[in-house]
Amino acid sequence: MNQHARAQSSASTSLGVVGAGMVFDTNVVLRDVTMHVNPGEIVGLIGENGAGKSTVMDIMCGVLQPTAGMVVMDGFDVELHTPVDAARRGVYRVFQEQSVIPRLPVFVNLCLGAEDHFTVAGVFRKRAAQQHARDLLADLGLSYDVDKPVSAYSFGQRQLLELARAVSLSRIYETRDPVILLDEPTAALSGGELELFFALVTRLRDAGTGFLFVSHRLNELLDYSDRLYVMKDGAVVAEVPASTSESELHRLMVGRERAEDMYQKGRQCGPGPDVRLRATDVSSDGLKPTTLAVRRGEVVGVGGLLGSGKNQLAAALFGAAGYRGSVEIDGAVMSGRLGDRVAAGAGYIPLHRHAEGASLGLSVSQNINEVRLGRGSDVGVRSPRRERVRAKEWVDKLRVRTRSPEQTVRTLSGGNQQKVVFAKWLSQGAEVIIADNPTRGVDAGAKEEIYAIMRDLTAQGASVLLVSDDLSELIGLSDRILVMHDGEIVGEVTSTPDNPAREEDVVSLMV
Repeated sequence: MNQHARAQSSASTSLGVVGAGMVFDTNVVLRDVTMHVNPGEIVGLIGENGAGKSTVMDIMCGVLQPTAGMVVMDGFDVELHTPVDAARRGVYRVFQEQSVIPRLPVFVNLCLGAEDHFTVAGVFRKRAAQQHARDLLADLGLSYDVDKPVSAYSFGQRQLLELARAVSLSRIYETRDPVILLDEPTAALSGGELELFFALVTRLRDAGTGFLFVSHRLNELLDYSDRLYVMKDGAVVAEVPASTSESELHRLMVGRERAEDMYQKGRQCGPGPDVRLRATDVSSDGLKPTTLAVRRGEVVGVGGLLGSGKNQLAAALFGAAGYRGSVEIDGAVMSGRLGDRVAAGAGYIPLHRHAEGASLGLSVSQNINEVRLGRGSDVGVRSPRRERVRAKEWVDKLRVRTRSPEQTVRTLSGGNQQKVVFAKWLSQGAEVIIADNPTRGVDAGAKEEIYAIMRDLTAQGASVLLVSDDLSELIGLSDRILVMHDGEIVGEVTSTPDNPAREEDVVSLMV
């Protein structure tokens, strides 16, 4: 434990829950959860999707009120009725899905929710808010033009602003020893932006801020946490020191030992003779003319830092974004229509599953049967019985954990939502899969299952183009890794079972 954190831990608990329970209708999602965050420490929180982590955070920041137990602050029971109520008491939350408003200037975002602090007689004091933002950012060592809209900055820079906003509110409300709840804040960060984020978190921790930190990256939790809670099935199953091994965390979290080869590298098929996906001089905004080919049974990985063009490449290949150039599937030239790609057997796992992949308000069955233009679909004729049968078949095949195919996708864990997105395409016969960070925000157990799905696909002759921010994932799954920088492919690294790629070789091409 950090020396400052050890000294602070003798102080009263800054934030915690005692015996917290949560029931939605008849579904028990939290069971007798007790945990706390001391001033000046980073507490890791880990568990599979659906373990209850987000529900605990919702209770701690006033989004939900527990059906049993209590919230405690500084040793006293409190009731947090809303996130604003929690913020005024010194509790703030930073999400993976950002809450900053891109079209508004930086200084406005830094005082959102506390505008009344800068308002006199109904008039917003713009200069005071601007100066507050400048002083805050200078103190945090961050360089932003406070008058620029947030949209002018990269995703990683906006994520740092999310953290700065929490600090800003703590200063506006003059809260002592604030607690910041970090809800998967690093899922889309890499390289220098990731280092900056943790440098700022560490600096704030040393100054007395407490953090509850949720991440699916086990190495991050062990590197930066002072101690960790492990959740499973709505309960805390262990509180462990940061010296715990990754394999032990995995065992506690999923109830079994981590597979020695979670990427199943031994099942790697290698490329067959036929090209199933070909791109020739494909370009778009943020993507320079790019040519590549993916063969039968092959996984081609695409890596690069944020802004490298890898996400634009995936969207262009599936036609989810406008592009120039030529895309062929099994030798057939694709038009700009998504229907052509679906009919040709292509499927797309998008970067943002909530916005583009799954229809959260619909049932599992409705999602699986959503794509109706491809092979195997009942074009023009709807058969509810056939839809139910198809949904049940794919729920069973992909081991989607759901009460029934009629359960709303919104109520599933992140890993199970992602498996529904896979099922949507595979149920229509998709054999050319373009996957953009398919395990982003997914727990370790669900990752292993998704990796097995991709191995099964390639064993059956399918082709996968895998875009990922996870270097270990790229090396473990890919036959070849294409590295992108500044909108173009700058190198290629092979990764076979007998001679897997070295991280340093891939990273050297990224920077």
